[in-house]
Amino acid sequence: MTDAVRAGRYDPAVREAHGYESIAVADGGCAADLAVDAARSAIARSAVDPAEIGLFVHAYVDEQGPEGVAEPASYVQGMAHGGRARAFGLRQGCSGALAALEVGAMYVSADRAVVLTSADSFRREGDRYSDDQGAVAGDGATAVVLGGGDGVARLLATDIVGDGRFSGLAGLDPAGFQDRREYLRAQRQRVMSMMRTMNEAKRDCVRGALADAGLEARDIRHWLLPYTGRFLVEGDFLDEFGIDPKRTTWELGRTVGHLINGGDSFVGLTHLLETGTAEVGDRVALLGDSTGFSFSCAVLEILARPAWQAGG
Repeated sequence: MTDAVRAGRYDPAVREAHGYESIAVADGGCAADLAVDAARSAIARSAVDPAEIGLFVHAYVDEQGPEGVAEPASYVQGMAHGGRARAFGLRQGCSGALAALEVGAMYVSADRAVVLTSADSFRREGDRYSDDQGAVAGDGATAVVLGGGDGVARLLATDIVGDGRFSGLAGLDPAGFQDRREYLRAQRQRVMSMMRTMNEAKRDCVRGALADAGLEARDIRHWLLPYTGRFLVEGDFLDEFGIDPKRTTWELGRTVGHLINGGDSFVGLTHLLETGTAEVGDRVALLGDSTGFSFSCAVLEILARPAWQAGG
């Protein structure tokens, strides 16, 4: 991050507000191949027989590659699995990974398992340090295996709240206003209304998932929030649900950056399991949000310590 600031690519005041220390940057290759590597690792770590895998769901935002591959989900399935399985891609922005979780959970049965992957690698025009309002895109991939048998965690509930009324935020035409001051006032009101709606939808999503799981916020041991920067995780949200920042994985997230496919929470979950921070019986809340606009929350219960260790 220091190099980006020195090069004039990242505003030092924005860095100070958001608290990033470093960003994960892929060393060549394409996003789909990152997903293949993640899927292979997840399948190897799981207790699922590869022959039982019937579905791959791949969440992504940007170009996936490799060149000539039209459908990245099928590519990930073919390269990581080798057998036959359904495969489809899901593009739901920063809620993508948790949306894939909800969709995948509907398919799981006693004899059919699902592999969820997400991946992105910043290759678009522009600059990752200035394209967003402070949140910096990191490169990376995640993978999760869902099955009907034993595992390290049990999915208790998911909830997704969608509200697309503000998708045309940039659509206000200045020509329709008498002067620039009137236009800016209308734009400001629209932005404020949007923010209120987004914040309430995010809260409703968390409340809904907790209610479906039969839990209260105080029952959650670990909160896996999006790595969108310290400033964007507003204090009133933390206060409302009684979230101690120490019970999040932001100290990891500030070294990784924001995975724009919504994989942040799965990065955090893997970290908790690999390091032994998550103990048997802990309840974990995973959150995602997208300015598309959709908000997602999943609640898990840790059932067992994994046999695999960090780096394994």
